[in-house]
Amino acid sequence: MSIKSTAAARIALAASISAFFATTASADLTDQSCEAITDFAYPDLRIESAQYLQDAIIRDVAYPPHCRVLGFLEERTGTDGKAYATGFDLRMPQDWNDRFFFQGGGGTDGSVRNAVGTNTRGNPDTLTLGYAVASTDGGHNFGSRSDASFGLERKALIDYGYNSVELVSLASKALIREAYGRHAKTSYFLGASNGGRQGLQAAMRHPNMFDGIVAGTPIKEQTRGHLATAWSLVVLAEMAPKDDQGRPILSKAFPDADIELILGDITTQCDGLDGLDDGVVDSARLCNYDISTLICDAEKGEDCITPAQATAFSKIHEGPVNSKGEELYAPMPYDGGADFKIWHIGDAEEWPNNGRRARNQSIKMVFRQPGDPNFDPWSFDFDDLAAVENASQFVDAKSPDIDAFVLGGGKLILYHAMGDSGISAIDTTRWFETLLERYGVTETAKFAQFYQLPGLGHGRLGIGPSKFPALEAIVAWVEEGQVPEMQISGGTPERTRPMCPYPTFVTWNPSSENWDCQD
Repeated sequence: MSIKSTAAARIALAASISAFFATTASADLTDQSCEAITDFAYPDLRIESAQYLQDAIIRDVAYPPHCRVLGFLEERTGTDGKAYATGFDLRMPQDWNDRFFFQGGGGTDGSVRNAVGTNTRGNPDTLTLGYAVASTDGGHNFGSRSDASFGLERKALIDYGYNSVELVSLASKALIREAYGRHAKTSYFLGASNGGRQGLQAAMRHPNMFDGIVAGTPIKEQTRGHLATAWSLVVLAEMAPKDDQGRPILSKAFPDADIELILGDITTQCDGLDGLDDGVVDSARLCNYDISTLICDAEKGEDCITPAQATAFSKIHEGPVNSKGEELYAPMPYDGGADFKIWHIGDAEEWPNNGRRARNQSIKMVFRQPGDPNFDPWSFDFDDLAAVENASQFVDAKSPDIDAFVLGGGKLILYHAMGDSGISAIDTTRWFETLLERYGVTETAKFAQFYQLPGLGHGRLGIGPSKFPALEAIVAWVEEGQVPEMQISGGTPERTRPMCPYPTFVTWNPSSENWDCQD
C-alpha cells in the first residue's frame, strides 16, 4: 500500500511545538526539586524515591548529575496471591537535551535495570548524552530474572507482553514535564532481544509513543521460537551420551573442538561469497553450508565429526517440523560466528544441562498458555501447538500492520545478528519482507531499514564487526530527515564495512577495490 507524505503536517506541528517551548518556563533540577517529585500525583503511581545524584558511577562509568526516580505503577495482589507492579527507573539529567529514551529490557525482564540508556555496542550510554532515560521490570519482580512464574498470572503476562512499556512511558513523560517544566520534544526506544520485541510491539500497539525505534535481534515470535528450543533438546537427546540414569549430557555430544571445527568450516566454505577471499564471511545470508564434507570416513578424529553430529547440527539449523514435515519455525542461518555452544550445548559435564535452551523456564509458563510449571520440553509433541497459539496473542510481535506508526512519521531501524543461535535471523528477515509486501520497497525505505549482521551471536558478540551508530542514525532520520547510511566496524580481523539495508547485501567490488551494497 502507499503511505501519503506527512512532511508538511510534521513541519507545521514542529513549528507549533517550537513556539510552545519558546514560551514555556523551564525548571532547573536541584536537590530540592528532585526530592519534591515524590509528591507528584499520577494515577496508580507510587514513587518510592527521588534522589539527586551528583557523582554517580556505575560499572566504572561516570554519569552526569541527574535526578533518579524509582517508582511503581498499578501495584496489586495477583490472582496467584503474589505482589505485582510495574516497576521503573527514570533518570533525568541536569543538562537535558529535550529527548526521552526508553531502554529496552532483556529475557523475560523481572528486575529494574539501571536506566543509564544502554546503547548499541561501542556507543556511549544515552544518559551521558543528555537523554532522560527510563527502564522497567516488565510488570513483575520476584528477585530472579529466571523466575517465569509470572506467566501463570494473566495481567502480569499482558504487562510483560506489551503493557508495561506504555505504562512507564506515559508516567515518565509526565514526570519529565513536572521536573523540567516542558515536554520532551522527541522520544526514542532502543533495545535488543526482548527489548527488540518490545520495540516492535510499540510500533504495532502504541504507535504514537516513540518517534524512532531501534529494535535488535528481536524475540518477535518467541512462542514459535521455543518450538526450536524443544526441537534442539529432542534432537540432541537422541544422540548425546547418557549418564547412569539415562539422561543426555549435551556437552559430550559436541565438544568445544568439534564446534570450532564446524564453525571454521562454515567460514571456509562461504568466505568468497561476498566477492573476496579474506578469511571472513561478510554476506552470511548467501551461505548454503554443506556439513557432509566434515564427516569422518572411518573412526572419529580431530579433523572430522561423526554422522550423528552432522545430522543433529543440520536438523537444529533446519528447524522444527511436525509429523507431516511442515515447518514450524524459521531455519537458522549458517554463520561462522554463531553462539551455538551457549544456546544448545552449555558446558555442564553432568545433569542438569546448562545451555540456554536446556535451562529455560519461560517455555513452560510464558510462551505456552495456559502455563504449566511441570511441562517437559524434552518430550514436546510437535503436532500439538494449541498452547503455543494461545500465548501468541499476548507476547508475539508479528503483525506487519504498523500503519499508524508510519502515518505519524515514525522511523524504525531493525537489525539481527546472523550467528544468533537462539532467535532466527531468517524469521526476522521474513517479517521485514511482509513490510515490503505491505508497503512496497520504495515506501518502506522511507520509514524502515533492516540490517543483517554477519559473524555475531545473539549478544552481538563474535568474529564479525559490531559497532555502528544506530541511535545517532535514528535521531538524524527523525529530526533531520537524513536516511541512515551507516558503517559497521570491529570484528576479528578488525574491519569496516558499509551497512547494507535489506534486500541489498555487502559485496567486494574489484573494479573500485571497495565494498558496495548490491541487490
